[in-house]
Formats: sequence, structure tokens, C-alpha cells
Amino acid sequence: MKLSIAVKFTFYCALFCFSLASRADNGNNQPLPDIACRYEMSIIPHDKLQAPTTKAWFFWRTANSVQTQDADGEHGELWLRTATSNIQYRKLYHSDKTAVEYMPADNAANNISFDWLKLSNMLSQQELDTLKTVEKTRILNRNAELRTGKVNGQSIEVQWLPDEQLPANIIRKDENRTVALRLVEMSPLSAAPRKPVAIEDIANYRHIDAVDFGDMENDPFVKKIMAADGHQHH
Repeated sequence: MKLSIAVKFTFYCALFCFSLASRADNGNNQPLPDIACRYEMSIIPHDKLQAPTTKAWFFWRTANSVQTQDADGEHGELWLRTATSNIQYRKLYHSDKTAVEYMPADNAANNISFDWLKLSNMLSQQELDTLKTVEKTRILNRNAELRTGKVNGQSIEVQWLPDEQLPANIIRKDENRTVALRLVEMSPLSAAPRKPVAIEDIANYRHIDAVDFGDMENDPFVKKIMAADGHQHH
């Protein structure tokens, strides 16, 4: 199964923030605080005939896991880092109690690679090093750095939280649109008003290996997901 199947808004967030086609983990094992965030992302086309869209989503991080979820709780994603530094990736369909699994051994075939630092920080070290710090400020009562620059042809402006190692804002502009990510709420994971779905609960979901997805066109869940993405069956 290719990644285009069953793409929902949470996965678009991953493309915006995490960029699956990213460089390898640089080995930086600096401890990061367990944290819970709520973000809003706005997509503003430069074509005035196209309407802007805004969506909210959640982000939870621990030392060895990153989980995201859209605001209505229907869809999410989960990345788990193993003791051998492999990264297990699952797309989560909570209302269906189903997880689609992308096994590390199949990542190359699915054109997936993960940078754990970028997954857990939303920006790679390479991107941070490219952006120039132009101002130090405070956001949400936290230390912040305004960083600007260009990465891969996009103009980027970031309000970076150095203590939390996360962005408070990211604005990416290209010739077609502006995509803006804004931190709405942040708290320690232990005190978060909304918690991620427990790994133990996800273990009880139905699990489908992504490589088997294309052979399951008659499965009701697979039919629903592919129909939602506009895929035709033959």
C-alpha cells in the first residue's frame, strides 16, 4: 500500500511538520520533556478564489513515542522508537478500532524514511541550523526565538521554543500558498487535559499490515478508507 491511501488531515500535518522524506537521525539523544500540545494549522491559498482552511490537531511526545490526532478524535498517527532505534509507524482509525502498520522492514518499499529528531521536534536540526535567529522573545510565558530563512524554496518563519524543543509558530510560504502552524496550548504530558490513546488500548485494535492493504479490497474497512480517498476499485 502506498502512502496516498487513506490520507487524512493528520497525515497532511505530518507532511507539513515531519516531512517523511527526511534525513536520518543525527544521533542527538538530548532528553526532551514529555509534552502535550494543541496546534491549529491554516492553509491560505494565494489564489483568492480558493477558500482558506483551518484545522486543529493534537501532538503528544515522550522519549520514545510521538502521537498525533485530529480534533474530532477520528484519526491519528503513532510513531514508536524501539530499543534498536527502528521506528514503527501506525495510522490509527480510532472510530474503527483499527491500526494500519508500516513495518520498518517495508519502509524502503513504501518510500518512507524517518528522522526521529524531526518527528519529536517538528523541525530537523538541518532546518534549524539553516534558519537565522533574529530576535529572542517570550510566547505563552516561555522563552522563544524568532528564526527566519529559506528551506527547499520555501520562505520559513519560526517562533522556536528552545526549552521545549518545539515550535510555537511556523509559517511556510511558497508561490502557491501560505501554511501556518500555531501553538494554542502546551502542558506537561502528565497534566494534559487531553491524553493520547494508550498504547495498551491500541494493542487491542485490529491491526492490518500496510503491505496487505492492496489485497484486501473487499474488506469493509479497506473499502471505506479507499472510497473516502476517492480510489477506484477494479
